[in-house]
Amino acid sequence: MNTKNKIEIQPKGSYFQTDENGFLINPASTEKIQDKWKPLIDDIVEIYKTKYGEKLKNVYVRGSVAKGEAVEGVSDIDTFAYVVLSKEELKDNNTNRDMRKHIEEKYDFVEDIEMGAFPLSDIPDDYIILNQSLCVYGETISIPKLKIGKELAIHSPTFNNRFKWFEKFLQKDESEEENKKGCVWLMKGLLRVGFELTMERSQKYTRDLYRCYETFAEYYPEKEPEMREVLDLALNPTADKEKMKQIMENLGEWLLAEIPKHFEVKNVK
Repeated sequence: MNTKNKIEIQPKGSYFQTDENGFLINPASTEKIQDKWKPLIDDIVEIYKTKYGEKLKNVYVRGSVAKGEAVEGVSDIDTFAYVVLSKEELKDNNTNRDMRKHIEEKYDFVEDIEMGAFPLSDIPDDYIILNQSLCVYGETISIPKLKIGKELAIHSPTFNNRFKWFEKFLQKDESEEENKKGCVWLMKGLLRVGFELTMERSQKYTRDLYRCYETFAEYYPEKEPEMREVLDLALNPTADKEKMKQIMENLGEWLLAEIPKHFEVKNVK
């Protein structure tokens, strides 16, 4: 994770637009990708090709990079691929870490690089993600359109599993960098869960952190100061696990109790 000055909270990001029938419009497109990020995408595709060869079918990019809203030193790049391999064959089959480290050093303006490969059988479960992603290798997968509603919630129904992960995380002796990455992951989860609680009422959809905070604060003003602190930590992560624990025990537990009022809770192994 890059060493940087404190990032101030700014009203960045956007909400998805909908068409005349109320279906979400995918905000990602090749034309929107900023020039500086294009070589990075090309190098990531090459890593997937080197790793999986002919078994690689598609590579996708989503998030701020795919929408042309990436901010140097702040934005990460979120990519995923589909391959002709089973889940069992993909188990513990991580992309080459040395190659990832090389491009992280080459492109020092990116905050983090997320990569993952999944079997083709996962595609029906990924329609939400695919509706906001851009295919940068292979053929674009044909998917159904979606409307704003409970079906778009992907963080809230399994939020209890994030607590299980956090319990294990507390026991690990990680580097400062890894602790900060854990902090970012937790805070982003809190922001997106908070937003998902408002989706049906607001009839808005976003993954952008400030917009998640903004809409949550509108519907839960009494919790606004706590969520603003979460937003700040998502942008300026701490390695202090006690601080993370305090937030999870307060706002996190509150969200955990609020979720069943809106969603069916699931357990994911």
